[in-house]
Amino acid sequence: MSGKGKAVLAALVTISAFAISCGKDSNTVAAPTNSLNAMRVAGTWSGTYSSNSASCAAAPMTITIQQSGGTVTGQVTTTSSCAPHGGLRGTVSGNMVTGNIDMQGCTGGGFSGQVSNGVLTLAVGDFYRPLVTENQVLMQGGAATLRQ
Repeated sequence: MSGKGKAVLAALVTISAFAISCGKDSNTVAAPTNSLNAMRVAGTWSGTYSSNSASCAAAPMTITIQQSGGTVTGQVTTTSSCAPHGGLRGTVSGNMVTGNIDMQGCTGGGFSGQVSNGVLTLAVGDFYRPLVTENQVLMQGGAATLRQ
C-alpha cells in the first residue's frame, strides 16, 4: 500500500472511531417511564367495602388485578348487592391508583386511592343508570380497604 493509501486508511479509521464514540454522550439521560414510577399492585386484594348508604352493612370484597407498567385491569367480586362488582380498569402512578369499576348497565363507578404499608384503600363513586332526564343513582359509592 502506498503512502497516500495508508494516509487515507488512517483517516477513515480515525473518522469511524470518532463517529462511533460521538453517538455515546454520557450527558444524555433518558426520562423515566411511567412504568418505573408505578408501584406494583398486581395480585389478589381482599377486605371490606363500606357503602355510603346507611341501609347497607360492610361487605367482603375481592379485587384481582393484572398490571402492565402503569396500566391496571382486573375483576371486582363481592357477595353483597350493596357493593360494586365487575371489570376494573385504571392507572397507577407512584402509590396512587385511579380508574373505574365497570358494572353492567351502569355509568360512574370512578375510584381513586392509594397503597400504603401493604393496604389498598379506595374511594368509589356512585353508580348511575343514565335516563333521558337525569342520571338515577343505582348504587351509592363507598370505601374499600383491602390487603394482599
